Amino acid sequence: MIASVTFFPFSQSVVRSIGSARSLLFSYASPFVRANICLFFGLLWGSLPAHAQNISRKMANQLLVQLTQSKADTGRIRILFELGKYQLFKPGNVPADLDSSLSYLNRARHLSDSLHQLTWQHEIDAVRVANYLEAANSQQAYALFDRLIADCRRTGDRASEANARFRLGYCISFTTKKFPEIFDNYNRAIAIYRSLHNQKQELLILHEIAGLHTNLGQLDLAEREFQTILKRYKAIGYPRLHYTYNWLSTINRLKGDFNKSLFYSLQCIDSMNRTGDTISAASFYGNLAQMYFELGRYRQSNEWYRKTLAKWRQEGLPNYGMYNAANIIVRDLIKQQKPEEALKLINELVTQIPTINFIQKGSVAQSFAYSYDALKDDKLAEKYYLEAMRWYIEANHDFEMSRKAQMEVGRFYLERNQFKRANFYVRPLLVDSTKKNSLSLLKDIHFILFKIDSATGDYKSAISHFRQHKSLNDSIFNETKNNQFNQLEVQYETQKNKQNIVLLKKQKIVQDGELKQARIVRNGILGGSALLLCLLALSYNRYRLKQRSNQLLEIKQREINRKNHTLETLLSEQQQLLTEKEWMLKEIHHRVKNNLQIITSLLHSQGVFLKDEAAQSAIRESQNRVHAMALIHQKLYQSDRLAAIPMAGYVAEIVDYLIKSFDREDTIRKRINVIPLELDVTLAVPLGLILNEAVTNSLKYAFMGGNRGIICVELTAQENHYLLVISDDGTGLPADFNPQKSRTLGMSLMRGLSKQIGGRLEIRQNDGKGVEVRLVFSEETVCREQVTAL
Repeated sequence: MIASVTFFPFSQSVVRSIGSARSLLFSYASPFVRANICLFFGLLWGSLPAHAQNISRKMANQLLVQLTQSKADTGRIRILFELGKYQLFKPGNVPADLDSSLSYLNRARHLSDSLHQLTWQHEIDAVRVANYLEAANSQQAYALFDRLIADCRRTGDRASEANARFRLGYCISFTTKKFPEIFDNYNRAIAIYRSLHNQKQELLILHEIAGLHTNLGQLDLAEREFQTILKRYKAIGYPRLHYTYNWLSTINRLKGDFNKSLFYSLQCIDSMNRTGDTISAASFYGNLAQMYFELGRYRQSNEWYRKTLAKWRQEGLPNYGMYNAANIIVRDLIKQQKPEEALKLINELVTQIPTINFIQKGSVAQSFAYSYDALKDDKLAEKYYLEAMRWYIEANHDFEMSRKAQMEVGRFYLERNQFKRANFYVRPLLVDSTKKNSLSLLKDIHFILFKIDSATGDYKSAISHFRQHKSLNDSIFNETKNNQFNQLEVQYETQKNKQNIVLLKKQKIVQDGELKQARIVRNGILGGSALLLCLLALSYNRYRLKQRSNQLLEIKQREINRKNHTLETLLSEQQQLLTEKEWMLKEIHHRVKNNLQIITSLLHSQGVFLKDEAAQSAIRESQNRVHAMALIHQKLYQSDRLAAIPMAGYVAEIVDYLIKSFDREDTIRKRINVIPLELDVTLAVPLGLILNEAVTNSLKYAFMGGNRGIICVELTAQENHYLLVISDDGTGLPADFNPQKSRTLGMSLMRGLSKQIGGRLEIRQNDGKGVEVRLVFSEETVCREQVTAL
C-alpha cells in the first residue's frame, strides 16, 4: 500500500488469522515459501481491537521472567497461554515460531489437565486449532475442533463453544475465504453470547463482521454497522473505542469524505491517549498520515509518517507498515531534492531490519525505484519498478499499494514516451475501481490515462478521463471541505492544549511533593553517612578477599575464551564451505540455462535454412520444449531456493512464450488460475513439457485460420493430489481421432511424461466445444518413485 498509502485496518479475522493466512498457502508451499508467507502481518498488527490484540515483544519478555518464578497454578497456565499466542500471532513470524507456540500451548494444556481446569482446557484447544491450521494440518485442526465442540456441549460450557467458533472464523476468513462457513460460525457464536447476556463478546464478533464487509467493498453497510457498534460500546461504558474510530476513519477516507475521516481519526488518537492503549499507535498514525497525503497536505503527512516509522522501529521486527512509512518519507526527501539521503534511508533500514516476505520486498523495491528515478538512473529505476510489481504478483495480493505501484510503472514509461507500455500497466487499474481504488488514487489514474490518450491521438477518451480526474479532484479539494477540515484541526489542537495545561498543573503538584521528599531524603543521607563510614572499613576488607578470587576467575576465563575462539574458527570454516556449495549449485543452474539457450539458438539458426514447413514446425516445437526446460534452471538460478520452482510464474511464462512464438498475441487470450505453489524440479520439468505440448496443440489445431479463442490453464489442489487442466474453446478433436492411440511425438511425450511422474492423463472433448487435457498427480508419488530408484 505508496505515494498514496493505505494503512487499511483490516477486519479482526484478517489480522488474527494473518498467520492463518498462511494455512492455505502452507498446505502447498515449500519451507522457503512458508517462511515468506507472513504476508501483511506487520501492517495489520496495529489494527487488533483491544480485547483481542496480541502482546508486544516487551510484554512477552516480562512473561518469560514471570514464568521462571511462577508456581504450578492457573497463573502459570495464563503465562504459558499468552506466550503460545504471542509466538503464533506475532508480526514477522516464521514456521519455527509455530513449534514454539505449540510447545507453550501443550505445556499449558498438560497443566490445566492436572488441575482439572475445564475452561482453560477449552480455551487452549481453541488456539491449538489455529496453530494446526497455520501449520497446514487442516485435518488435525478440524478433528480437534469437532472434539472441542462436542466436549463443550457435554460439559455445558457454552461460552467456550462460542469462543472456539469465533477463533475458527478468524482463521478461515483470510485463508479459504469460505464466507458462508465464516458467517455461520460467527452467527452461532453471537447467538450463544446473546443467550449468555455477554454484550462485549457479541459486539466483538459484530465488529469483525463489519470489518469483513469493509474488505468486501460494502462501505455503506460497514459504516452503519460500526456506528451501531460505537453506540452500543458507549452504552456499556467500554473505553477502548479507538479501534472502531479507526475503522470509521478509513471507511470515510475511501469514500472521499475527508472531514468525517479526520474527525474519526482524531477521536481515535484521543481515545488511545486517554486509555494508554498505544500498542496500535503506529497504525493509527499511519492512517492519519495517509489522509493528509491524499489531501495534498504533505507537511502534516510527513510528520505523522515519521512518527509511524519511529513506532514500528521500536519493535525491531520486519513489518510492512514500517517499510511503507519509510517509502513515503523517501518520496518526501526526493521532493526536497535529497535523493541521495532517501537512498541512504532505505538502505540503512533494510540492513538493520531485513525484509522477510513478498509485499515487504515490493515496498522496499518501490523506494529504490523512486530514488534511482530521482537520480536519473533509468536502468536501475526500471529494474526496481518491475521488481516491485513482480513481488506483489508473487504475493498474489491486489490491494491499494500494489495498484499504486502499477500506476507508478505506467507513469515511468509515460514520462519516457513509451505509451504502449504505460497503457498496458495503467488502464487495467480501472477494473473494479470502486472497491480497490481510493478517490485520490482513482484521480491520479484518470490523469495519467488522459496524458496517454492525448499523446496517442485518442482525444475523445482523453477528454473523458480528464473530466473524471477534474471531478474527483474538485470533490476532494473543494473550499467548503477545506474550511471544515481546518476547523476540525483547530478544535483538536485547542482541546489538546487544554489537556496540556491540566497536565502541567498536575506536574506542578507532583514537583512540590518531590521537593518535600527531597528534604527528608537529605536529612536521611546525613544520618546514614556516619553509618557508611563504619561500613567502609568492613567493605575494604571484603574487597581484598574478592580481589584474590577474581584473579583466579580471570585465569579460568582466559582458558574458556581460548576454547571459544577455536570453536568460532571451526564454525566459520563450516559456514564458508556451505556458502561455496550454494554458489556452485547456482552456477551449475546458470550454465545449464545458458547451454539450453545455445541449443535454442542453434535450432533457430537451423530453421532459417529449412524450406519444408513441417520441418520448420518441428524445429519450432523443439525450441519451445528446450525453452520450457531452460526456464526451470533460470528460476532456480534467480531463486534463494535451489530445488523448487514457483509454478504460478513458470506456467504464465510458458503460455506467454508459446502465444508469442506462434504470433497469436492479438487473437488468443489466456486465462491462468494457478495456486501459489512451489514444486520440486523433478516434478516441475515434466509438468512444464506437458503444458508446452498441450498449449502448442491448441495453438496449431484449435484455432485454424487465425480464429480468436481462449486457452485456459488451471492448477488446483484437491484433497491429496493436484489437478492440472489445460483447455481451449477451439474446433475440438476430429471425429475419427483417438488420443489414446495417437503415435505423434507430442501425444507420446505427454503420455510418457505423465507416466514418469505417476500421474493420470486424460484428453477429452468438452461438452460445448474445444479440447480439455486433465492431469492428476501428487508429489508423494514422485517421491516414492525416486526412493525406489535409489
